[in-house]
Amino acid sequence: MYGELIVGINMVFNYAILSFANRMVKAQATMLRLLLASLVGALPVTIFPDSYIAIFVAFGVMIVCAFGFSIATIGSPAVIVLIGALFAGGALTVFTDNFMFTDAKFTVFVSALLAYVFLYLLKTKWMDVRIARQLSSYSVASVLSIWNEAISIPCFIDTGNRCTEPLTGEPVHFVSFKSVERSIPVELKEPLLTWKTEDMPQLSTFPKHYQKKLRLIRLQTVQGASWAIGFKFDRWIIGEGSELPTGYIVFTKQDNRYPEGAGAILHASALESITNERGTSHVAGT
Repeated sequence: MYGELIVGINMVFNYAILSFANRMVKAQATMLRLLLASLVGALPVTIFPDSYIAIFVAFGVMIVCAFGFSIATIGSPAVIVLIGALFAGGALTVFTDNFMFTDAKFTVFVSALLAYVFLYLLKTKWMDVRIARQLSSYSVASVLSIWNEAISIPCFIDTGNRCTEPLTGEPVHFVSFKSVERSIPVELKEPLLTWKTEDMPQLSTFPKHYQKKLRLIRLQTVQGASWAIGFKFDRWIIGEGSELPTGYIVFTKQDNRYPEGAGAILHASALESITNERGTSHVAGT
């Protein structure tokens, strides 16, 4: 019974670590594969508990079984698994002394629960650090296609910008008027410049052939609610070729809140385009 208990605890612990790594590196290992890898990793350390060679072999075989056999595939997961094991293993050791051997099922259950709690806390802190680090690099180059023009605009992705067009729910991006002023058709620029921002805009003041791509956008800020005109863009390429989903842009004349050098503040959904551009890791087939 003792051996089965140790195998069960190690297997649960291994599965928690592998699941954590699977999510962190966006791999696509199946649950069955992770369970098999957890069992394979638990057996050697149970049979040879004092052997460093057994621990090393168990770790390597477990990683290969879970994520495939290639340097590119196992590199990142192996590092994440090692970090997760050191963190959760150390924390688990402190708590297990109080309930070890009292009841086998209870021990396995609490071990699993604690392992997942510790790894969830690690993942939360890890993601906070990753987001904080990545936010500094969310300034990206872009090419905005609108009015038969291709306009180069340096952009900043604002995770706090959740503004959407009311009817379609499509994202709304904010663009500095000065950064695109030369490309705005004269027949659009005139009603824009004469419109008083404190009043609700009238789409009828714009040429009819542009009206189908215009929307009234309600903005909610700390100063209160206001209305703006949203222009539907044809295409917007950011970074190294990622295309933003269809959406609208709103022009702003006050650019003092824009990050230095930025000509546009993108909707938070643009972050997904950057993430997808980096690709998703795939594990080798079973």
